[in-house]
Amino acid sequence: MSLLASLNAAALWRVASLLALLWLAIFFGRTLRSGQTPLIERFARVGNPAMTPEFCTYTRRLTGIWCAYFFFAAVVSGAANYAPVSTGALIWMGTIVMFVGEHRLRPWFFPGQKFPGLLQQIRDTWHVWHHT
Repeated sequence: MSLLASLNAAALWRVASLLALLWLAIFFGRTLRSGQTPLIERFARVGNPAMTPEFCTYTRRLTGIWCAYFFFAAVVSGAANYAPVSTGALIWMGTIVMFVGEHRLRPWFFPGQKFPGLLQQIRDTWHVWHHT
């Protein structure tokens, strides 16, 4: 009997989630290498091409935080004894809270700077994802 045939749907879902989250961690993390533009900086530059050095540092750190989040989510996804759908829902909720929460906190960290609205930020993020 093959390995795939021996896995049930829940196990396949867990493996797929684990691999997707690890891929996201690697995808974000690889942009943190020397000479690379951090992924979040790429997102931010769509709406604000002339970024300050402080904001560039912020986007680099934020890219690292997202990389760590996806790695942590992969560990949780692989180790959790919850139903895969419940674990997936928690990970999606965490992702949404981080995305929206960072968007709401950014003006607090950088008072006086203008940032795109949430819908425009989603469009900018999609644009970069689509062309990366």
